[in-house]
Amino acid sequence: MQLISVDELVNHKVLPFDLYNEKGKLIFSAGEIMTPGKILQLKYIPALYIEDIDDEIEELDDEDITPVDDEYLEDEPEEEQEPEENRLNDAEAAFIKEIQKPVISEDFKHRLSGKYRQIMDKFIEEGAEDPSLCIEVRDTIVDDVIPEVNKILYRSQLKIHGDYYYTHGINVAMLSAVLAHKLKLNSHAIKDVTLAAILHDIGMTKIPQSIMKKNAHTINELKLLHLHPRLGYNIIKNELNLSENIAKVALQHHENADGSGYPFGISGNLISIESSIVSICNVYDQLTSGRGEVKVKTTRDAIKYILEMGTKCFKSNVLYTFVHMTNYNDFAPIMTDYY
Repeated sequence: MQLISVDELVNHKVLPFDLYNEKGKLIFSAGEIMTPGKILQLKYIPALYIEDIDDEIEELDDEDITPVDDEYLEDEPEEEQEPEENRLNDAEAAFIKEIQKPVISEDFKHRLSGKYRQIMDKFIEEGAEDPSLCIEVRDTIVDDVIPEVNKILYRSQLKIHGDYYYTHGINVAMLSAVLAHKLKLNSHAIKDVTLAAILHDIGMTKIPQSIMKKNAHTINELKLLHLHPRLGYNIIKNELNLSENIAKVALQHHENADGSGYPFGISGNLISIESSIVSICNVYDQLTSGRGEVKVKTTRDAIKYILEMGTKCFKSNVLYTFVHMTNYNDFAPIMTDYY
C-alpha cells in the first residue's frame, strides 16, 4: 500500500483509485465524486493509502503514431464543469483553510488521549486511588490550550478522533476549558472545570464494559448506565479525595435546567455553573461523535440541535457563550469511530 496525503486528492474531481485507512479498510471507491464534504471527512483520518502504482510508462515509437491532419480533428470538448452543489462557497473555503491550521497539534492530541487511556484503564483494573495523572492532563490542557484560545476559530480544531471511550473525556475537557475561559471564570475555576470534565464520566468505570461500549441498550442496561453520575461522585469525593465542587460535576452533568434530567431532577440554580459547562460540552461531543440520541450530519447541525434544547437544558449564559465562542460556520462532517 502507498501512503497519500489529502492535499494530493484535492485536485481530483473524481477519485481515480480506491482509498483505504491505515487498517486497510476501504473508505471511498474509485469513481466517487470528491465533494467538499468528502475532502473534509478525509482530513480527520490520520493516514490514507492507495494500492501501489506502477510508475513505469510504456513509450510508443514515433513510427507507431499515424499523423492526422488538423482539419480532421474534432473540436476539443470543453472541460466539464463541476456541479454547482459540489463547489465550495466562501464559508466552506474559509473553513477548509482554517481547519488545517495546527493550533492544537495532532501530536499534542495523541499524547493527551494516550494519557486519558491510561487513566481509564488504570481505574478499571486497579480502582481510583491517585489523581496525579488526571491533574497532569488538566495542567497540560490549561497551559497549552488556553493561551491559544484566540487562534481557535472552530470547535473542530479541538476535536480528537478515535475510540470514543478514550477520547470523549479529553474532548469535553478541552471544550470546557475554553468555554470557562470565555465565561471569564478565574484561573482556579478554569482548572476545576477542566479536571471535573476529565473525570465527569469516571463512574462508567464501575459499569460492566460489555454494557458501556454498546451503542444500543435494554431498559435494564440503561438503568445501570444512569447510575454513573452517583458512582462518579463517590469515586471523586471519597476515593480520589478531590473537592465537592469537582465531584458535583460528575453528579450533575446529566441534570437539566428545567428539572427533566437525572439522577435527582434538580433545576435552576441548584445546578452548578461548572456542571452546566461540562453538560453542554458533553452533549456536543456526543453529537459530533455520532453517539447522541439524535443523529446529525455536521458540527453546525449539532449546534442547531443544542439551540433547540435551549434553556430548558442549559443555563442561558452558558448556552449562548458556547454557541458563539467560535465561528458558527463550523460544518465538519460527523465521523463515527472507524478503527
